[in-house]
Amino acid sequence: MAFMELPTELMQQIIPYTLPEGFESLALTCKLLYTLCSPFLEHHNNLRFHFRKFEYNKTNKDFREFRYHHDLLRFPDTATSAYILISRIAIEPVVAGYILEADFSLDSHIYDRIPPPLRERALHETWRDRGKAVRQLFANSLYLREAGLDWEEYYNTMMEDVNSWRRSEHAAAFLLTLLPNLEVLTPEFSEFRSPAPQKLITTILEVARRNPHGNASLAQVNAYSGSYDVPWIPSLLALPRIKRFWGHGHMGKYVGNNIDESGYLETDSKSTLEVAGFTESSANLAALTSFLKYAPCLKSLTFWHSTKAHEGHQDWDLCGFISTVQRQVGNHLEHLGVINFELHCSITSENPDLRGFERLKRLELPLDIVLCYLKASDPADSEILDPGSLLSRIVPASVSVLSLLSPGKSPHDKALKLLFRDFANQKKVQTPNLKEISLTCPDDADVSYKAQCENLKAEAKRADVDLTLSEDPWLISTVGLDEDICFPSYS
Repeated sequence: MAFMELPTELMQQIIPYTLPEGFESLALTCKLLYTLCSPFLEHHNNLRFHFRKFEYNKTNKDFREFRYHHDLLRFPDTATSAYILISRIAIEPVVAGYILEADFSLDSHIYDRIPPPLRERALHETWRDRGKAVRQLFANSLYLREAGLDWEEYYNTMMEDVNSWRRSEHAAAFLLTLLPNLEVLTPEFSEFRSPAPQKLITTILEVARRNPHGNASLAQVNAYSGSYDVPWIPSLLALPRIKRFWGHGHMGKYVGNNIDESGYLETDSKSTLEVAGFTESSANLAALTSFLKYAPCLKSLTFWHSTKAHEGHQDWDLCGFISTVQRQVGNHLEHLGVINFELHCSITSENPDLRGFERLKRLELPLDIVLCYLKASDPADSEILDPGSLLSRIVPASVSVLSLLSPGKSPHDKALKLLFRDFANQKKVQTPNLKEISLTCPDDADVSYKAQCENLKAEAKRADVDLTLSEDPWLISTVGLDEDICFPSYS
């Protein structure tokens, strides 16, 4: 019997099973089905608002009406912790299917603001009626079983945190077993320290990698934002559909002044990663090599360096960093952005040469890259060098958009003069595809640096290249990331 020939009463029983994936398509099929779907529309829209792009404490209520933070606990679709979200899924499993994007960074964030006398009443009103369903969810968990974890012990440990109004690592990790449609993940993995949650997360990722076409939790994840410095990052970046990654922290470990390479830097899987970004990060070159080795599809790499990313700071080798990137992904990378938060870097004697980036279209670098060239060259020869040799070394012929970051202080004036000497005549031969240049020229820049900016403005006009001078060095654009990327971008 065709679906449209079924009795109306039977159709009404079937419709809830289409939530969330097929409900809207079913409702738009014809007037009859829309009418039958109408009673479910309000509930569907409410779940979509709260959970499609999920974050803790999200509510459609007016906060001005709240007297206390614990008022958030009164709303059944507003989750303030991993446990409350788990309990919501336990009583209505379809909720998990609505979650496509999830930011779990504010787990239990409001709990320390709830006055102790109000906690017991809130606990009784919002959680007690869900306890049996949650317990059964843990008892039936295939993930806990495959991880070799005793579900009762795991559950009881979680409840100790819940009853003490603490953020629970056990709840946060278990939540990741319930998300078959999740596409964008922003967790606080760096805060996980307990062995059982770590083991469970490893199991979740292994199952997702083994079942790329099934309904395994996290198998649909295509974007991740969070700390890099956690042991399961290679497994996460090897998920079957991962395309984008935005991380922070230190890539690679330091013990004293020595690098301690951990086994997690190696993986037998090739990643489908296309866009990678690091903010307030640092990296040793061995770890960077390992990361890039397993990213054969990488098209865009943005690295915002900061010496604050780890305590065991060593000078950042800018030229060594770029050389490492070029060796590993230079033949297929299309965008490279290397930015230094401190506006200075360790200048080595290595002679930079970026001509190995064969397909690079957008390039963003600190002007310090030219200082590396000056240090590697004989200072006496700097004025008689072929004016096009440096430009072609620093800017590959395929580049169409170039951004240079500078504090506008000496010796960056000399670097700017050397890089763009006789630019109007050299551009057509050395950088034939270059169309746009963005350059920082702060208000407090040296007079000589500002003079070089004005000279470049005239040269760029003669070469038919658009030049943008930015006063604020922090607003230089990070080009090359997708417009719809879920991670923060600056312009």
